Amino acid sequence: MKKHLLFILPLLFMYVIILALFHPRVFSYRFDHELIDRYFCSQDIPYEPPCPRVWLSDEELHIAAGYLYAKGHDPAVIDFQHMPFVATLYGFSIVLFNNPFYVEILFGMSYLVLVYILGLKLFKSQLVAALGSSVFLIDPLFMELSSQASYELGQAVFLLSYLILMIFYRKKVILQGIVLGLLASTKFWGAALFFIAATVAYRIVKRQFNIKEYIIHLAVAFVAFSLTYITSFVKQGIQFNIVFFQLKVLKFWLDHSVSNIPFASFILFTTGFFKSWWGEHEIIRTHIWSVLWPISLVASTSLSIKPLLKWDITPKLFFSSIPLVYLVYLGVQAPFSRYFILILPFCYLSLSYLIFLAKDRFLKKK
Repeated sequence: MKKHLLFILPLLFMYVIILALFHPRVFSYRFDHELIDRYFCSQDIPYEPPCPRVWLSDEELHIAAGYLYAKGHDPAVIDFQHMPFVATLYGFSIVLFNNPFYVEILFGMSYLVLVYILGLKLFKSQLVAALGSSVFLIDPLFMELSSQASYELGQAVFLLSYLILMIFYRKKVILQGIVLGLLASTKFWGAALFFIAATVAYRIVKRQFNIKEYIIHLAVAFVAFSLTYITSFVKQGIQFNIVFFQLKVLKFWLDHSVSNIPFASFILFTTGFFKSWWGEHEIIRTHIWSVLWPISLVASTSLSIKPLLKWDITPKLFFSSIPLVYLVYLGVQAPFSRYFILILPFCYLSLSYLIFLAKDRFLKKK
């Protein structure tokens, strides 16, 4: 344990230092209560407000919604299309510290630790885990999301926690359910469906699927998810049907998240370019793209080919195959770089593993 802390603590220290140097706003931000007045005149209000419309960024909408949740407003009414859990944490952080970004910093630190743990679990090597998590630390997308109130880091933390529990801690049924429920309540649960299906397929192939345990874990997840809407149940009473409400959310995202270019996310991940679905429909290059994205995608895909041909279904195969399959799963969904935060750890850990394999082979030849 001590040898791992000797790496993890400096890693987290470097994370905070990089944020302080390049994104000092996360520490200096102070909540402006005028944002709430602007929110009720914003594009997120479904009725015609008694004031001129103003345009708020996604971050401003999330912060305003979180503050309102912490003050007792109904998440089924305020910013209804987003799940309320992370926003509520932003709100309580504002109430306590006047700054929502402390939540993002904690999520960022947690994610780095989880990436390191996954590296240890998969490759039984502290060096691979250390290199993979270090490369991930300096990834431009990770650092940008660490300085934004965007829900993505919260989703990533609970997703990776869920996958580690499902693959390596099969009997932790209640904990799996709690984490899954919180995962689904971080933001829209479309991504969660993909990873649920992936873990089911893995367990079936490994003959580890227990229908009773799985139903229990889903039931616990539903309860945990529902509890994040406790304010809605209190305010609306029996009129609030969480199943029908989620179908409404699903319809909203189906109407708002479709691209006219198949595999637009795959193109964005491998090239950094995408076609805008607004304005002049220009070809745009994202400023946070890294050449390591396609390189590491090739590494993770190549790592999965041999065991797949041999039908050697291992955790290593599961995690190394996820990036490519997930990019295909995104299909015609509108491409957003922030979605890639879920798969980059698997890519970088696979790349780190192949680097150490190549180094060992080179040394043996000498």
